Amino acid sequence: MKRRKSKKDKTGSLFAGLQESLFQKIASLVVIFVFILLIIVLTRAFLYQSDYFKLRIIETRSFAGESSVIPPINYDQLLNNYRGRNIFKINLGNVVKFFRDAYPDAKEIVANIVLPDKIVVNLRCRWPQAILRADKNYVIDDEGYVLSGLYGIPAERLITIEGINIKYADRVGRRITSRNLSIALDLLKQLRRARFLAKYGVAKIDAQDSKNLSFFLANGLEVKIGCDNVGERMKILEKTLRDPRLILDKINYIDVRFEDAVVGPK
Repeated sequence: MKRRKSKKDKTGSLFAGLQESLFQKIASLVVIFVFILLIIVLTRAFLYQSDYFKLRIIETRSFAGESSVIPPINYDQLLNNYRGRNIFKINLGNVVKFFRDAYPDAKEIVANIVLPDKIVVNLRCRWPQAILRADKNYVIDDEGYVLSGLYGIPAERLITIEGINIKYADRVGRRITSRNLSIALDLLKQLRRARFLAKYGVAKIDAQDSKNLSFFLANGLEVKIGCDNVGERMKILEKTLRDPRLILDKINYIDVRFEDAVVGPK
Protein backbone atom coordinates (compact mmCIF):
# COMPACT_ATOMS: atom_id res chain seq x y z
CA MET A 1 0.00 0.00 0.00
CA LYS A 2 1.52 3.36 -1.10
CA ARG A 3 2.06 6.01 1.48
CA ARG A 4 0.44 9.31 0.51
CA LYS A 5 2.83 12.32 0.73
CA SER A 6 1.97 14.78 3.43
CA LYS A 7 1.43 18.47 2.79
CA LYS A 8 4.72 19.12 4.54
CA ASP A 9 6.62 16.82 2.19
CA LYS A 10 5.10 18.52 -0.86
CA THR A 11 6.10 21.99 0.43
CA GLY A 12 9.66 20.85 1.08
CA SER A 13 9.96 19.36 -2.38
CA LEU A 14 8.65 22.56 -3.99
CA PHE A 15 11.08 24.69 -1.98
CA ALA A 16 13.98 22.45 -2.99
CA GLY A 17 13.01 22.79 -6.63
CA LEU A 18 12.81 26.57 -6.41
CA GLN A 19 16.14 26.68 -4.63
CA GLU A 20 17.80 24.56 -7.30
CA SER A 21 16.30 26.75 -10.05
CA LEU A 22 17.51 29.89 -8.29
CA PHE A 23 21.02 28.50 -7.97
CA GLN A 24 21.03 27.65 -11.67
CA LYS A 25 20.00 31.20 -12.57
CA ILE A 26 22.62 32.69 -10.27
CA ALA A 27 25.26 30.41 -11.76
CA SER A 28 24.21 31.49 -15.26
CA LEU A 29 24.37 35.15 -14.28
CA VAL A 30 27.82 34.67 -12.76
CA VAL A 31 29.04 33.01 -15.95
CA ILE A 32 27.59 35.85 -18.05
CA PHE A 33 29.13 38.47 -15.73
CA VAL A 34 32.54 36.79 -15.87
CA PHE A 35 32.28 36.58 -19.66
CA ILE A 36 31.36 40.27 -19.98
CA LEU A 37 34.14 41.21 -17.55
CA LEU A 38 36.62 39.17 -19.58
CA ILE A 39 35.48 40.91 -22.79
CA ILE A 40 35.89 44.33 -21.12
CA VAL A 41 39.38 43.45 -19.86
CA LEU A 42 40.48 42.11 -23.23
CA THR A 43 38.97 45.07 -25.08
CA ARG A 44 40.61 47.55 -22.72
CA ALA A 45 43.95 45.79 -23.11
CA PHE A 46 43.57 45.94 -26.90
CA LEU A 47 42.57 49.62 -26.92
CA TYR A 48 45.23 50.83 -24.48
CA GLN A 49 48.18 48.59 -25.37
CA SER A 50 47.87 47.92 -29.08
CA ASP A 51 50.16 49.79 -31.48
CA TYR A 52 47.10 50.22 -33.67
CA PHE A 53 45.86 53.08 -31.46
CA LYS A 54 49.08 55.06 -31.14
CA LEU A 55 48.84 58.68 -32.28
CA ARG A 56 50.41 59.38 -35.64
CA ILE A 57 48.51 62.38 -37.05
CA ILE A 58 47.13 65.71 -35.78
CA GLU A 59 44.96 67.45 -38.35
CA THR A 60 43.32 70.89 -38.33
CA ARG A 61 40.05 71.63 -40.11
CA SER A 62 37.39 74.29 -40.33
CA PHE A 63 34.01 73.39 -38.90
CA ALA A 64 31.72 71.53 -41.29
CA GLY A 65 29.99 73.85 -43.73
CA GLU A 66 32.47 76.70 -43.20
CA SER A 67 34.94 77.92 -45.77
CA SER A 68 37.06 80.04 -43.43
CA VAL A 69 40.81 79.75 -43.88
CA ILE A 70 42.80 78.39 -40.96
CA PRO A 71 45.88 80.52 -40.17
CA PRO A 72 49.17 78.63 -40.34
CA ILE A 73 49.93 77.04 -36.96
CA ASN A 74 53.16 75.18 -36.24
CA TYR A 75 52.17 72.29 -33.99
CA ASP A 76 55.17 70.02 -34.67
CA GLN A 77 56.16 70.28 -31.01
CA LEU A 78 52.71 69.13 -29.92
CA LEU A 79 52.81 66.21 -32.34
CA ASN A 80 56.32 65.27 -31.21
CA ASN A 81 55.18 65.31 -27.58
CA TYR A 82 52.24 63.01 -28.24
CA ARG A 83 53.37 60.91 -31.21
CA GLY A 84 53.44 57.23 -30.28
CA ARG A 85 51.27 57.69 -27.20
CA ASN A 86 48.05 55.76 -26.85
CA ILE A 87 45.33 57.91 -28.36
CA PHE A 88 42.90 57.24 -25.50
CA LYS A 89 45.38 58.46 -22.89
CA ILE A 90 45.85 61.89 -24.49
CA ASN A 91 44.15 64.75 -22.66
CA LEU A 92 42.17 66.54 -25.35
CA GLY A 93 41.79 69.53 -23.06
CA ASN A 94 45.55 70.05 -23.22
CA VAL A 95 45.43 69.79 -27.01
CA VAL A 96 42.74 72.51 -27.11
CA LYS A 97 44.81 74.66 -24.75
CA PHE A 98 47.83 74.36 -27.04
CA PHE A 99 45.81 75.56 -30.02
CA ARG A 100 44.20 78.31 -27.93
CA ASP A 101 47.67 79.58 -26.98
CA ALA A 102 48.91 79.21 -30.58
CA TYR A 103 45.89 81.00 -32.02
CA PRO A 104 44.15 83.20 -29.43
CA ASP A 105 41.94 84.67 -32.18
CA ALA A 106 39.93 81.46 -32.63
CA LYS A 107 36.21 81.71 -31.86
CA GLU A 108 35.91 78.02 -31.08
CA ILE A 109 38.26 75.03 -30.85
CA VAL A 110 37.11 71.42 -30.56
CA ALA A 111 39.43 68.39 -30.52
CA ASN A 112 38.17 64.89 -31.33
CA ILE A 113 39.69 61.44 -31.60
CA VAL A 114 39.36 59.84 -35.01
CA LEU A 115 40.20 56.16 -34.79
CA PRO A 116 42.59 54.56 -35.06
CA ASP A 117 45.49 57.03 -34.84
CA LYS A 118 44.36 60.61 -35.48
CA ILE A 119 43.26 63.70 -33.56
CA VAL A 120 41.26 66.23 -35.56
CA VAL A 121 41.11 69.80 -34.26
CA ASN A 122 38.22 71.86 -35.65
CA LEU A 123 38.63 75.62 -35.54
CA ARG A 124 36.19 78.42 -36.09
CA CYS A 125 38.45 81.36 -36.83
CA ARG A 126 38.27 85.11 -36.59
CA TRP A 127 39.83 86.65 -39.65
CA PRO A 128 41.22 90.16 -40.26
CA GLN A 129 38.61 92.41 -41.87
CA ALA A 130 39.82 95.95 -41.15
CA ILE A 131 42.51 98.04 -39.50
CA LEU A 132 41.29 100.38 -36.80
CA ARG A 133 43.44 103.49 -36.45
CA ALA A 134 43.31 105.00 -32.99
CA ASP A 135 46.22 105.50 -30.57
CA LYS A 136 47.83 102.78 -32.70
CA ASN A 137 46.72 100.38 -35.42
CA TYR A 138 44.51 97.45 -34.39
CA VAL A 139 43.68 94.51 -36.62
CA ILE A 140 40.01 93.65 -36.06
CA ASP A 141 37.49 91.14 -37.37
CA ASP A 142 33.96 91.87 -38.56
CA GLU A 143 32.64 91.86 -34.96
CA GLY A 144 35.22 94.31 -33.62
CA TYR A 145 37.47 91.79 -31.84
CA VAL A 146 41.15 92.73 -31.64
CA LEU A 147 43.28 90.13 -33.41
CA SER A 148 46.89 89.22 -32.84
CA GLY A 149 48.05 89.82 -36.41
CA LEU A 150 47.35 89.98 -40.11
CA TYR A 151 48.05 86.28 -40.78
CA GLY A 152 49.78 86.98 -44.05
CA ILE A 153 47.13 89.35 -45.41
CA PRO A 154 48.75 92.52 -46.84
CA ALA A 155 47.67 95.52 -44.78
CA GLU A 156 46.84 97.48 -47.93
CA ARG A 157 44.12 94.97 -48.76
CA LEU A 158 42.21 95.84 -45.61
CA ILE A 159 39.94 98.86 -45.25
CA THR A 160 40.99 101.32 -42.57
CA ILE A 161 38.50 102.64 -40.01
CA GLU A 162 39.22 106.02 -38.42
CA GLY A 163 37.59 108.38 -35.94
CA ILE A 164 36.85 105.85 -33.15
CA ASN A 165 37.70 106.78 -29.57
CA ILE A 166 38.65 103.65 -27.66
CA LYS A 167 40.33 102.67 -24.40
CA TYR A 168 42.26 99.57 -23.38
CA ALA A 169 41.77 97.93 -26.77
CA ASP A 170 45.25 96.49 -27.14
CA ARG A 171 44.42 93.18 -25.47
CA VAL A 172 44.06 90.44 -28.06
CA GLY A 173 40.66 88.81 -27.93
CA ARG A 174 38.93 91.89 -26.52
CA ARG A 175 35.87 93.18 -28.35
CA ILE A 176 35.84 96.93 -28.81
CA THR A 177 32.45 98.15 -27.62
CA SER A 178 31.80 101.29 -29.60
CA ARG A 179 28.51 102.25 -31.25
CA ASN A 180 30.30 104.11 -34.02
CA LEU A 181 32.54 101.13 -34.67
CA SER A 182 29.51 98.82 -34.90
CA ILE A 183 27.96 101.20 -37.44
CA ALA A 184 31.23 101.31 -39.40
CA LEU A 185 31.44 97.50 -39.43
CA ASP A 186 27.86 97.28 -40.72
CA LEU A 187 28.87 99.66 -43.50
CA LEU A 188 31.96 97.56 -44.16
CA LYS A 189 29.75 94.52 -44.82
CA GLN A 190 27.67 96.56 -47.26
CA LEU A 191 30.80 97.73 -49.05
CA ARG A 192 32.08 94.18 -49.44
CA ARG A 193 28.76 93.10 -50.96
CA ALA A 194 28.66 96.02 -53.43
CA ARG A 195 30.21 94.55 -56.57
CA PHE A 196 30.13 97.85 -58.42
CA LEU A 197 32.74 99.23 -56.00
CA ALA A 198 35.30 96.58 -56.90
CA LYS A 199 36.64 98.67 -59.82
CA TYR A 200 37.12 101.72 -57.59
CA GLY A 201 38.38 100.15 -54.36
CA VAL A 202 37.58 101.39 -50.86
CA ALA A 203 40.46 102.74 -48.79
CA LYS A 204 38.95 103.85 -45.48
CA ILE A 205 35.85 104.64 -43.43
CA ASP A 206 35.54 107.77 -41.31
CA ALA A 207 33.28 106.93 -38.35
CA GLN A 208 33.92 109.93 -36.14
CA ASP A 209 30.32 111.13 -36.55
CA SER A 210 27.74 108.41 -37.32
CA LYS A 211 25.31 110.91 -38.91
CA ASN A 212 28.09 112.05 -41.21
CA LEU A 213 29.55 108.57 -41.73
CA SER A 214 31.61 108.49 -44.90
CA PHE A 215 34.06 106.32 -46.76
CA PHE A 216 36.82 107.06 -49.24
CA LEU A 217 37.53 105.37 -52.54
CA ALA A 218 41.08 104.41 -53.48
CA ASN A 219 41.50 107.62 -55.51
CA GLY A 220 40.59 109.77 -52.48
CA LEU A 221 36.97 110.53 -53.45
CA GLU A 222 34.79 110.84 -50.33
CA VAL A 223 31.30 109.28 -50.25
CA LYS A 224 29.08 110.77 -47.55
CA ILE A 225 26.53 108.10 -46.67
CA GLY A 226 25.45 108.51 -43.04
CA CYS A 227 24.13 105.60 -40.97
CA ASP A 228 20.47 105.35 -42.08
CA ASN A 229 19.02 103.52 -45.10
CA VAL A 230 22.50 102.48 -46.17
CA GLY A 231 21.18 99.93 -48.66
CA GLU A 232 19.12 102.51 -50.52
CA ARG A 233 21.94 105.01 -50.45
CA MET A 234 24.29 102.46 -51.97
CA LYS A 235 21.86 102.16 -54.89
CA ILE A 236 21.98 105.95 -55.32
CA LEU A 237 25.77 105.80 -55.30
CA GLU A 238 25.83 103.04 -57.92
CA LYS A 239 23.53 105.05 -60.17
CA THR A 240 25.66 108.17 -59.71
CA LEU A 241 28.95 106.43 -60.47
CA ARG A 242 27.51 104.98 -63.66
CA ASP A 243 26.61 108.42 -64.99
CA PRO A 244 28.85 108.89 -68.06
CA ARG A 245 28.98 112.64 -67.42
CA LEU A 246 30.76 112.10 -64.12
CA ILE A 247 34.51 112.78 -64.13
CA LEU A 248 35.89 111.40 -60.87
CA ASP A 249 39.17 113.31 -61.05
CA LYS A 250 37.22 116.59 -60.83
CA ILE A 251 35.05 115.57 -57.86
CA ASN A 252 35.83 116.05 -54.18
CA TYR A 253 32.87 114.15 -52.72
CA ILE A 254 29.52 112.51 -53.47
CA ASP A 255 26.79 112.94 -50.85
CA VAL A 256 24.14 110.19 -51.14
CA ARG A 257 22.13 111.17 -48.05
CA PHE A 258 19.55 112.81 -50.30
CA GLU A 259 17.15 111.47 -52.90
CA ASP A 260 19.36 112.98 -55.58
CA ALA A 261 23.08 112.68 -54.94
CA VAL A 262 24.99 115.89 -54.34
CA VAL A 263 28.32 116.08 -56.14
CA GLY A 264 30.98 118.41 -54.76
CA PRO A 265 33.58 119.61 -57.24
CA LYS A 266 37.21 120.12 -56.37
